[in-house]
Amino acid sequence: MAKVELERMMCISCGNCIDICPDFFEFADDGLSHLKALENTEETEEIEVEDPACCTQAEELCPVSIIHVYD
Repeated sequence: MAKVELERMMCISCGNCIDICPDFFEFADDGLSHLKALENTEETEEIEVEDPACCTQAEELCPVSIIHVYD
């Protein structure tokens, strides 16, 4: 399992993560990116995923480097 962390309070709402990885990312009501697996939004969100491939792509495409994938 890999851990995916999103520092959502620094999100600029570009939508790259949602475009590349819509199964895991979405816009929350406040317009910032959010990890879909979580019911509530938090300043920093974390989930565990079995296959982090698209999350790793989102990490690489994020212009403000707020997505982190750890093995």
